[in-house]
Amino acid sequence: MMKYLTAAALIAVSGTAIAQNSNNNGDGTAAPKIDATSAMIEGNKITNVSASIDQPGYIVIHSDGAGAPPASLGHLRLQPGMTGDLSIEADGPLDPATNLTLMLHYETNDNDTYDFGPGMTDVDTPVSVGDAVINVPVKAGM
Repeated sequence: MMKYLTAAALIAVSGTAIAQNSNNNGDGTAAPKIDATSAMIEGNKITNVSASIDQPGYIVIHSDGAGAPPASLGHLRLQPGMTGDLSIEADGPLDPATNLTLMLHYETNDNDTYDFGPGMTDVDTPVSVGDAVINVPVKAGM
């Protein structure tokens, strides 16, 4: 009986540690993530978004064209840490019926401008955790 209680206690403690680590990288910096559960598409903006990033970067609006996001529709500069109540402005009106996504990118060439795109895919690259790019859908009607 004692073995089972000890195992249950270890699982409970491990679960707590995993939940805490999902919010940081173990070095006190914010783990990269996007929360778009309350996002709203309003004209040319996506609002009510929060994001965290562990170094300077951008949150970028993409239209999910055939599964591969094309050039940016709009972006917003992010500083390291958690930022809430974001409003990301696009270059034109956003159609809620399209498959819009938000993706994190790092600022990699230290010029403070978002440069990733056709012919420049080696700068301001997408943020990945393991093999997964930080990219979340913004659903129509949100």
